[in-house]
Amino acid sequence: MTNDTIAAVIPLHNKERFVARAVASVLAQTRPVDEIIVVDDASTDGSVEKVKAFVDPRFKILRRDEPGPGGYAARNLAIRSATSRWIAFLDADDSWKPDFIEEISRLVARATETTGCVFTGYEKVWSGNRIVQDMHSMRYETIGIRAWDFESFLSNWIDLGTSPIWTSACAIRRDILLQVGLFPEQRCRRGGDKDTWLRTIAQTDALSSPRPCATYHTITENQVTRQETFNVPPCLCSTLQEILAAATGKRRMLLMRLSNLEVFDYVLNVEPRERVSPDVYRGFFVSLDLLKYVVMLGMIHPPPPLRAFVRAAVLRSRSLTRRLRTLS
Repeated sequence: MTNDTIAAVIPLHNKERFVARAVASVLAQTRPVDEIIVVDDASTDGSVEKVKAFVDPRFKILRRDEPGPGGYAARNLAIRSATSRWIAFLDADDSWKPDFIEEISRLVARATETTGCVFTGYEKVWSGNRIVQDMHSMRYETIGIRAWDFESFLSNWIDLGTSPIWTSACAIRRDILLQVGLFPEQRCRRGGDKDTWLRTIAQTDALSSPRPCATYHTITENQVTRQETFNVPPCLCSTLQEILAAATGKRRMLLMRLSNLEVFDYVLNVEPRERVSPDVYRGFFVSLDLLKYVVMLGMIHPPPPLRAFVRAAVLRSRSLTRRLRTLS
């Protein structure tokens, strides 16, 4: 087991109903964290009082005066304030299983100097207490710990159709986060987590464990990011364009495919009654995904009822495809 220090970072905005569960899960770790930094992102409910009810010398509570989408600014404040080598993130409405930090430490112990990110699998809890394991850990559960360089990480992301890393199931070296510019609090209204993972893995390698050591609770409230529209250029694509400028060969192709995936997802999530802005899909690489482009046009130009029909068909097809992928 590693002696590297690990900080738990929890951004908090009006999560009075859930934050005690998150904090309790941190305190219940079989391998204790070294710091617990909670950033109150201008909460107006009793969230902070729930946190203060826990007494532990490792606690540091910071405060911001204005809530930021995605908790990006709150996380950045915590990262700058931390003294630990590794930063583990936990959203205030989610939780860690008791062995999460122990598994993170196991990954860190196997890390090399080029390893700057480690992550585990996780579970999603839906209404009715229905539990579903994430696709990445289902795919690799028989393989165990695995190393990822930038190109293999991109390939995995594209193959799964979603980022292999989830915010509350990862830890990143603090120096790497500072090096890549932290979370994009000024540039992104949504999608900033994925943008951060991309910039991180572009600079360092990752290790993953398929063990589901964290829990994503889908029943929540007051998610600032959910109030943001998809009818804008995807934040991730600007970062992809920057990396593409120097990319060649396989790496360039993977970056282009990931850009198309992100654009398609944004178009898919625009409300059918809302006309999709051309800025959303302007950077789509048509020659690379002609069929996907044709389907995307079906969600852009027809009348709203037809757009809604095409969107529903795509969602059904995607759900089936992802289920099949987890079995392959």
